[in-house]
Amino acid sequence: MSAERAIDRFAKRAQGYLEAGYPILWIVTHEEQRAVDLLRRLVPSWQLCAWSCPYEVDACPSLLAALDHAARSEDPGVLVLLDVHVQMKDARVVRGLRSFAGAAGRMGRHVVVVSPCLEVPIELEKDVAVLDLPLPDDRDLSTILSSEARRRGVRSFDDVGLVRAAGGMTWVESQRAFRLALAAEDAAEGLRRVMLEKQSSMRRSAALSLVESAIGIDDVGGLDVLKGWLRTRVRAFGKDARAFGLPEPRGLMVCGVQGCGKSLVAKATAAVFGLPLVRLDFAGVFASPSPELTVRQATRMAEAIAPVVLWVDEIEKGLGSAGVDNGGARVFGDFLIWMQEKIAPVFVAATANEVEHLPPELVRRGRFDDVFFVDLPGVKERAEILAIHLSRRGRDASVHPVEALAKEWERFSGAEIEQVVVGALYRAFAAKRELTSDDLRLAGVELIPLATMYEEKVQDLRSWAKTRARRASADRRTLDLFDS
Repeated sequence: MSAERAIDRFAKRAQGYLEAGYPILWIVTHEEQRAVDLLRRLVPSWQLCAWSCPYEVDACPSLLAALDHAARSEDPGVLVLLDVHVQMKDARVVRGLRSFAGAAGRMGRHVVVVSPCLEVPIELEKDVAVLDLPLPDDRDLSTILSSEARRRGVRSFDDVGLVRAAGGMTWVESQRAFRLALAAEDAAEGLRRVMLEKQSSMRRSAALSLVESAIGIDDVGGLDVLKGWLRTRVRAFGKDARAFGLPEPRGLMVCGVQGCGKSLVAKATAAVFGLPLVRLDFAGVFASPSPELTVRQATRMAEAIAPVVLWVDEIEKGLGSAGVDNGGARVFGDFLIWMQEKIAPVFVAATANEVEHLPPELVRRGRFDDVFFVDLPGVKERAEILAIHLSRRGRDASVHPVEALAKEWERFSGAEIEQVVVGALYRAFAAKRELTSDDLRLAGVELIPLATMYEEKVQDLRSWAKTRARRASADRRTLDLFDS
């Protein structure tokens, strides 16, 4: 993280836009009062007044009158407009803002729109500067926690833990969360309450969610090359790495055959790094009224939580060529720029199945540190995966011939081996006895693997990966039968 605070960078940019003569500044935030308070500090010697939508059915005349008065004023000043985004489709409002922009910008008079969404009419695009108000950082959150503790006359349980847990919440959300935490009986319960509040906050965003996963690197079978790559980057998020001349890890792309552990790798990455895991859902992004704003808010929240692992599952469905062709070009562009320019330590763990839909600019170095291809597991990997799934379900893998069984399941993916174990357990449970090796063998015979059903597709995937990605496993004997 840069030594300069995000809120200081915001203030400098806002001040710069005002001094440069931008007539309209649009601040995107849910924190209306915080934005107004910051503006008062930025222009203490200027007149600052706020206009908000009254309850009359037709509020336009009063807004137009406020704009006209601000444009005619001879003194420098800022007119802060609240609730105005809902009126941006009214031609009179747009005309009023254009008239103000033409008359006032160079005379030290400005309009600042404070809104949770960005609705800039095309007529105003050249006169509006847009800024996102940063979410509270650790220093802000520490101040909020101390203030709430003093107000209640209590001592905080764990300042560092509570502040870290509240990252990504707004000022008011963190206040409420800290009040709940300070009313708890102990530190563990207080921390749990803050985390629950953050999960609730993320759910309201529709696109970002906090993932609680017990998946560790040992729960992923095979993929020894990829595991080794992750382990070499564990210490790279600290100050020692910066002093050594290393940049912070940016992310990795994991593509390959379905059911071979790509999502598991993303979850395990957070465990290896010891970081929280949040998931960005592009289906939620495109289902929102403003996909561009939603993805910007999601990345802004991820930066506020940082350091964090941002998991983007099946990224080609949101940012692939098909998504871009269907109106997602601006979302694609915004996300690419963010990946390239992000300062906060947000490690992007992306997965992809349909690699032919991935635009080249998405996977180039600089946005991801590396691209790995996850192939169907080899014999040793299949045996390891089988042992893991037996152990997960309370069975001793050593009593079963896991290597012999693995040899029989030549085209099975990790997900299919898991289903074999589940199917065998169903068989044993129905017979009211313990699981046997015959149950596993019979369940394997009944399953037709995806690699057999879609042999040509798997072959195309492997052909694509030969020159475009690193193999996640060192076992080069994996399914060479496709090339024979």
